[in-house]
Amino acid sequence: MGAHGRRQLRAALSLTMYLVLFAVVLAVLAKYFLMPNSLKAVQSASSSRPASASPSDISKTLVLASTTRDDTTWLSQIPSSLNWSIAQYRVDAPLSPALSVPSTNGNEAMVYLTYIIDHYDTLPDVVFFHHAHFQAWHQKLDAIEQLTRLRPTYILKAGYASTRCLPGCENIVKLAGGEPGEFPKFASLDRKIQLVTLLDAFLEEEKGEAIPDKIAAPCCAQFAVSREAIQRREREWWVDLRNWVINTPLKSINSGRLMEHLWHLWFGMEAELCPPLEACQCHVFGIGDNCNKHFELEESMEYNAYHGS
Repeated sequence: MGAHGRRQLRAALSLTMYLVLFAVVLAVLAKYFLMPNSLKAVQSASSSRPASASPSDISKTLVLASTTRDDTTWLSQIPSSLNWSIAQYRVDAPLSPALSVPSTNGNEAMVYLTYIIDHYDTLPDVVFFHHAHFQAWHQKLDAIEQLTRLRPTYILKAGYASTRCLPGCENIVKLAGGEPGEFPKFASLDRKIQLVTLLDAFLEEEKGEAIPDKIAAPCCAQFAVSREAIQRREREWWVDLRNWVINTPLKSINSGRLMEHLWHLWFGMEAELCPPLEACQCHVFGIGDNCNKHFELEESMEYNAYHGS
């Protein structure tokens, strides 16, 4: 083939490639512009949703409130394959300056608040706030089982979950009709008024928060929470709350008990947080014979929006 023939062949091939490329572009544009608007909206919403993280990709920290009287040797039994980071606060003899608290008021609340404040900008995906004990009357599973079975993918979606699963509600307090009391007289107020006073001081009206008529949630202040649920409130808000716990005239056990009633509200959950026993065990720990229906419901959950089903 002569030079002239080769030039003609290259020109023909180039033209063919341009025509094919043009046809592909037209097909893509036609598919999009002829697509129903409802389908476009679905695709757009899907692309804006966070990708489902696998458990191995989720960073997790166990925050432990302890004293020198507690036996915490069980911490060494946590399988390394679970990838838990551990922040053990020994309040009466800190293991390091970074794991110390400014006060022992509020029992475990002081540890929890201090961890949040000190790590606010570097929080892991999921934080499990826990007492020092390996086993207790208020937990069905021992601590190692809890750490092994906890489902961080659910915590990321729910935002918060108590690790105490019950067939009904507890810690029920009716707040309707209560008026905030004065701080100097706080210790002499009944629990209802103490709770109303604390809520009045810290709920954020600009976020649409208001004192509920009734609160209810599992006891005992052991729960898992997502970074996003913590950061829904500014760091200074958490500092102010810790200062309140430090300065309250209440005994430590009583201020800690007040906080126990309110953790779920601080993290943005509904006032009466009483998920059914089966749902709680399935969602939080994956325990149960009928968990598939609960797992299917999780697929439609918005991140950090609790659905108590």
